[in-house]
Amino acid sequence: MAYTSLHRSVGALPGRVSARMLADAVALRVGEAEDLDWKLNAEETKDRREHAKDFAAMANACGGIIVTGVGEDGADHAAELVGVPDEEAKRLVGSFRSLAIGLVRPYIPAFTVYPVPLPSAPGRSAVVVEVPRSTEAPHLVTWEKEAWRYPKRVGTDTVWLGETDLEAAYRRRFALRQDAQSHLQRLHDELRPRLQLNGIEVWIVVTAVATVPAPVETAPPANPSVQDPIMAKIIKALPSYSLLGSHLRHANPVVGLRRSIFTAHLPYVGKSSRVHIELHQDASFGGALNGGARTGNDGALLSQLDLEGGVRNLVMAAVMNAAARGADGTLQLHAQLVSNGPVALAEREATHFERLDGGLTLDFSIPGQAPSSVTAEASLNDLAASEERRDDIANQLLLDLTHQFAVPSLLLTD
Repeated sequence: MAYTSLHRSVGALPGRVSARMLADAVALRVGEAEDLDWKLNAEETKDRREHAKDFAAMANACGGIIVTGVGEDGADHAAELVGVPDEEAKRLVGSFRSLAIGLVRPYIPAFTVYPVPLPSAPGRSAVVVEVPRSTEAPHLVTWEKEAWRYPKRVGTDTVWLGETDLEAAYRRRFALRQDAQSHLQRLHDELRPRLQLNGIEVWIVVTAVATVPAPVETAPPANPSVQDPIMAKIIKALPSYSLLGSHLRHANPVVGLRRSIFTAHLPYVGKSSRVHIELHQDASFGGALNGGARTGNDGALLSQLDLEGGVRNLVMAAVMNAAARGADGTLQLHAQLVSNGPVALAEREATHFERLDGGLTLDFSIPGQAPSSVTAEASLNDLAASEERRDDIANQLLLDLTHQFAVPSLLLTD
């Protein structure tokens, strides 16, 4: 979700560009910037490769938006909102997408193109290209026969990257990937001490990080006296019965540092006994559900249905939080079972009996293990738009977890 100098100049929240924003930009004479480019029409650029160059250049810098249908004065300030005919706008949307796919390598994650109908000019629309700052940078473009070049936007100009610049860009790409993995693990490590582990219990823990974080400067602080709108939507979207919904029935947070914390353990004193959810302002996520149906000296018994339901609930919550806050790019997820002892995975509910000494003997269940963490990633836009895609990524995490119990395929629900 875009948040650029255009949004800041006209006082708009992160999100798609509107006709009102463009009209305000013209009235305020908003100038081009590193993340904002005005174009009167597509004919300004005769060579189709120039469009691809502009897309890659922004992705290789700080990201931004390119608006076709805005005339400029002599100083690169928005001066007139004219748009292009609606049919031309429709053609440009398809053309720009094709150019980004065909001429830019690697493909820019979360690259978006859409028309903006103009009420002030019926039958005409502006065309907006949103280019996120890409974690896959540097991006190259086809320039001459069998030749590739790397552009980058610097201020309002576009330059070609040299050898030293390329070395730094590739180093940044690999560092960002490593940072994302470290961030996921750090979220997990911060969450674990907040979970009560009395005796042998098992928690289902999922953390998530978007490669293009949300702009934290627009995020409201946590307010325990009112419902959090994002958590309210998550609870409403849960199935009629869910592990998360059974543990957490309210959307009021407790105060957190740059995050909103939700728990059923009230008053909250730093630890949770059944559920612990953290929605971070940068769109990262940490969630944990206590899934240990029965515990004893032999370990914690986790039912397969609770494992599957818990992971699906937490994945959905992570996706909804990231999408609602305006994150972009790829959502990376980390899942792990946390316990003080071994975890036994039950294929059905009635799989234990109590001994005279109060211990627990597990039967008809898969032997206890200490499963390692697993990870998965997918496009945030795809996950937000498709329940099927969310199920796919949850299934990937679940299969990687259950394979550690020496079971090739254990999913009970679709």
